[in-house]
Amino acid sequence: MNFNPFIFFFISAIFLVSCGNDTSENGHKKPLQDSLNTSAVTNGEIKIIEPVVDEDILVLKKDGITLTEIKIENNSVATLELTNKQFSEGKNHLSFLTNGMEDYSLAYLANNYSLSKFSSNVFEVEFLYGNNVFLAFLTDKNNISIKTNKGCVLKNAVLGAETESSFDMNQPHLFYYLPQSETNEAILDFYLVNTSIAKDGNKVKVTINEVDFIVNKWAAYQIFGLKNFENIVRIQLLDKNNKLIEGPFNDSGEREFKFMSKKSKG
Repeated sequence: MNFNPFIFFFISAIFLVSCGNDTSENGHKKPLQDSLNTSAVTNGEIKIIEPVVDEDILVLKKDGITLTEIKIENNSVATLELTNKQFSEGKNHLSFLTNGMEDYSLAYLANNYSLSKFSSNVFEVEFLYGNNVFLAFLTDKNNISIKTNKGCVLKNAVLGAETESSFDMNQPHLFYYLPQSETNEAILDFYLVNTSIAKDGNKVKVTINEVDFIVNKWAAYQIFGLKNFENIVRIQLLDKNNKLIEGPFNDSGEREFKFMSKKSKG
């Protein structure tokens, strides 16, 4: 399994970015051993380009593997907001406000690698010294991500001194979501920030067990035709010339996943 090296680089200051919500905050000092350690907040706003709602179901087939688009309810009015204005090293209790959706969960991605799911709007996470990029987003009753402009929160809590954030809020980002390491059914899902995908634009290259697909429609996909109990998936954000777009998370590396029972294979 390839690890994204970004998660090991931790630097300083606090830089915050949230979907559809600007915030600013000052004042934070690390105690005693580092009296020069302060935190600062840089305002910013990212863009979530919502996929077009249509009735067409995209189906991609290659070498016995099939990706079939999953249709979900239109949750365009769903919103997610983080109430926390400041973070610190160690344990933090994050508190969210939600509107426009009843049957939901919260997915929390830390540095695009560690995934946690919560049924409560308040939960505890741990931040380390340096960059702590996290994406929180709403998911429906089937754990499919809600891909709306105000249905997510993206922030980078950068804790430390003297070094600026290394996360660029303005560039396109691809976040890996599903499938996770153990699953009952093979579903591909991912989150896009500051970009759309299209036939003549950026796209997502999906590699499943060495079989390549080009996905140009942002949606979740059921994966059929997997013959192995253990499988490998990789996703990459490409430009219109099929070149990898620079960014800390735009190549997920190989992610292994296995079915919790052999009967669950797609």
